[in-house]
Amino acid sequence: MNGITTISQIPVRSDKSHKAEMVSQLLFGDTYTVLEKSDDWLLIMTDSDSYIGWIDACSFEERVGEETLHPLFAKMAVIAGENGNAMIISGGSMIGTLSQDNTFSVNKRHFRMLKCIEEPTEKGICIAAKLFLESPYLWGGKTLMGFDCSGFTQIAGRMAGIEIPRDASQQVDFGETVTIIQESHAGDLAFFGNEERINHVGIIISQDEIIHCSGKVKINKIDNTGIFDGKKYTHFLRTIKSF
Repeated sequence: MNGITTISQIPVRSDKSHKAEMVSQLLFGDTYTVLEKSDDWLLIMTDSDSYIGWIDACSFEERVGEETLHPLFAKMAVIAGENGNAMIISGGSMIGTLSQDNTFSVNKRHFRMLKCIEEPTEKGICIAAKLFLESPYLWGGKTLMGFDCSGFTQIAGRMAGIEIPRDASQQVDFGETVTIIQESHAGDLAFFGNEERINHVGIIISQDEIIHCSGKVKINKIDNTGIFDGKKYTHFLRTIKSF
């Protein structure tokens, strides 16, 4: 059974309970496969990155459309469904191709684009990332209303046409290794942690600056030791990957 998200976002949880940890989110237009049904919960696997978690069965909508969907390259947008009710969707949500009258379809349902907010004329992972400056930190979050570090890099990458896994510990296994910060380029991902585990990730925007989500989405200084907030090193650099 295949599903699709036609509301602004759906929490994905670690277990079949509203009290369980939110580990990720499905954004508008995200598609998934149902692996199991248990009571009022569905165990799903996302089509984009094979991420597994539980969603409330009330959020399920069967996928019947075959539209080609692409990520919204804007900070956010206001759209309206066939009933005229408006909703806000975050950058990285998957939408259909806009027609001349600003309508598009998702799952054979028609929506109208009412307004795009901060829609850049150029694209790229760094441009996408900067749209979300000041967005708060939220464990499991993937929208302008709250990101975790790897949800932030995944959505910025998606908006730039780069699909990477959900978690930092998975993202680090992809791309080409860059040895030192002086050999990095804007858009490379920098990973932080210790010898046991990767616990943070951000996007290099220059050879001495990084944009990342820690407390909020912000820009800090970076060098071969790690991220420096002006007073101390907050994260220690493990490796850099180029995509």
